[in-house]
Amino acid sequence: MLTKEQKLYFETFGFLVLRQVFDGREVDEIRRESERILLENRLGKPFHGERRQAMIPFFEYSPVLRQIMEDDRIFLLGEDLLGPGFLLNATEGNLHTGDTQWHGGGPEPELVPHIKIAFYLEPATRDTGAIRLIPGTNNPEFRQHLQPLKNQYEDPANQPFGISGADLPCQVVETEPGDLVIFPETTWHAAFGGPPGRSQHAINFMASPVTDEEIAHIKALYESWTYSLHPAAELINSDRPRLRAMVERMVELGFGPPAPAVPFE
Repeated sequence: MLTKEQKLYFETFGFLVLRQVFDGREVDEIRRESERILLENRLGKPFHGERRQAMIPFFEYSPVLRQIMEDDRIFLLGEDLLGPGFLLNATEGNLHTGDTQWHGGGPEPELVPHIKIAFYLEPATRDTGAIRLIPGTNNPEFRQHLQPLKNQYEDPANQPFGISGADLPCQVVETEPGDLVIFPETTWHAAFGGPPGRSQHAINFMASPVTDEEIAHIKALYESWTYSLHPAAELINSDRPRLRAMVERMVELGFGPPAPAVPFE
């Protein structure tokens, strides 16, 4: 359970870092299962690092990773930051290639709060792909000033502030395996210098919608997405109460399962 100081830090700066949440044995299990799932998605072929490999859903494909989803160290983050009855937005597995340019939310307020709980399975430093965040950009009044960076995401040579993305003022969060970085996608973030195959896996939670406007909002998201907000059968039919609870509201709203995973070739 988070302290009131940790909650205030998250609400103020738009991210939170938790060190060594998982021990070495647990990290090895997460790594082994993640590599197995990604290898199956590549049809047994090696990862050549020419383009990013991304999978949604991801944790649902492994009993070991499903246990992580309901573990107190993950589940209570959802309750502490989003309130009871939160939804599973998505789980994801990623092998990155090269830089990830700055991206984040638009100038509008976030209608339904959400969090990303990110796992990094290799040591990451400033020069090897550590996540960078711009503190306070969870605030829409601040992040409206960063909207020119959207052009740099598509074209890194575009420099709306006169400097490269790698030189922008930010907090570089260097991590070791076992650390967690929690942030909403609206907080502007990037990574530079990472080697091909740099892993970032994540569990994404969303607050349960209450008002008609909020329900309409997540219904519109569901209709526009192929994988996120699409509850997997492994959770709908689970005998684990916490896992079922993550998707029950979506089932009630008529949200169907995700599309089959597309092989990475």
